[in-house]
Amino acid sequence: MTTLLTVTDLELLAAQTVKFILLALLGFGAGLNLYKAWKESGAKKKVLRSVIAIVFLILSIPLFRWIQIEGSLLSSHEYAIGITIGYCQVFAKGKAIEFEYEVGGKKYRNCNTYHPIPIENIIVPNGKYDVRYADKYPEKGRIDFSRPSK
Repeated sequence: MTTLLTVTDLELLAAQTVKFILLALLGFGAGLNLYKAWKESGAKKKVLRSVIAIVFLILSIPLFRWIQIEGSLLSSHEYAIGITIGYCQVFAKGKAIEFEYEVGGKKYRNCNTYHPIPIENIIVPNGKYDVRYADKYPEKGRIDFSRPSK
């Protein structure tokens, strides 16, 4: 077990913080709209406020799942060897590196950014790096370009 945080840890911690804040805002919005719906006198406004609250709650479901997956990954100390395949795109993050790894006899493919490691320092294709995965979500592994495998 490493005592220092890796790039993956820092990225996961920052992402978890942002997701918790967003979840709190969605929960507050849902609660506020339910409270205002309760206080409203007109049926149309009650329905509108209730629908808004339901939309906020529905948006919270996948966000909560995402928090569970990344929290499980953050607390995991399981690693597999990942092999870089090529380049790919990550939504809202840009250019990334596609990789493949095997857990329990099953192969998985994923795509992760390489920041802050300079791309010219990463071997693509056929570079070998450690991939952290969680037993509960092995398909959500993250490659750590600061941990080359032998």
